[in-house]
Amino acid sequence: MKSDDQGKYSFATVYPSPLFLRNAGYEKVAHIPAIFDSRPSYHRLGSRFLIDRGLGLWDPRGRGTEQIPIPPSFESMQNYAERLCNVLEWCEVTGCEPMTLEYSQDLIGKYQANMLSGAWSRDNRPLAEATVNVRVEIAVEYLTWAADKGLRPLFVVPKVVRTYIPNYPRNSYGFEPKAVDARKGKLHVSKRLINFPLDVEIAIWRARLINKSVRGPTEALIAELIMETAIRREEAACWRIDTLPLDPDKWSILNPYSAYEKQAILLEIKFGTKGKEYGRNHGDKIGPSGTIRIPLPLAKKLHDYREKQRPQALDVAIREGGTVSDQRRIREETVHLFLNPLTGKRYTGNSIYESW
Repeated sequence: MKSDDQGKYSFATVYPSPLFLRNAGYEKVAHIPAIFDSRPSYHRLGSRFLIDRGLGLWDPRGRGTEQIPIPPSFESMQNYAERLCNVLEWCEVTGCEPMTLEYSQDLIGKYQANMLSGAWSRDNRPLAEATVNVRVEIAVEYLTWAADKGLRPLFVVPKVVRTYIPNYPRNSYGFEPKAVDARKGKLHVSKRLINFPLDVEIAIWRARLINKSVRGPTEALIAELIMETAIRREEAACWRIDTLPLDPDKWSILNPYSAYEKQAILLEIKFGTKGKEYGRNHGDKIGPSGTIRIPLPLAKKLHDYREKQRPQALDVAIREGGTVSDQRRIREETVHLFLNPLTGKRYTGNSIYESW
């Protein structure tokens, strides 16, 4: 079970066992989280909304007129579930009935106002505009869905026309103003300029990372993989033992006659990639396949980690098995390359983010 600040909120985002659901005949919804309320009990309407959203049966644009070809990703569904938990929890605490909420008076005048003032936040501090916007947005989707299903009266969201100037350098028409309908009351999020850190700053940061007790070398290697290949952190978390072929003689070197430090290997990745989902494997989304280049010196480091450090981390996990069969199962099911040396468990996108 996982929840948004579980223990502090009575509503929880719950992830049932995918294997249990598949065996029970519910394979289509095995990747979709559910919501439990404060009793605790299965929250029927919130979970039903997540199912319709997760299967592409309803989306804000089509409003259920047709099934969308590419439903939201597992990560998006996690975010939707946790944000929906937040608004349902707020309703319970404030005594509001979700099926009678109005947009301007309740979602903007109360829910959004409470988040902006800090009255509805973990530490009583005002929340960022971007956080407030996405929480209100999922509340709007949920109440619109409920109205479409006949579970509540019509839910009206007032719109305003806003203009912006797109920046498409290759398009001669790119600087013409465009008008779009926007949700009235949506907060303006200021765009910050992001400056890439200097080489010396990166070196200091990397030294700080690698010197972390026990986990440092592994997490520094993950960071190097991300920086050298530009893969996403979820793709790094889903990196398998054999993503880089086990036998170095089978590595596909793109430029074998270049200097060693300039040589690169071509690899194919598909686990955790962005885009359409084609199924799941060991908990990972199977996405569109793509080819990346990885520097040969980095490939050598990954191979060395696979041969020396990873087996030690795997032994930590195997020792948790009470029987020989349990230990064998742990070994067979641990398919990811990067393992936390303290626990033997795989790194996730979230744990990579935290270490970063």
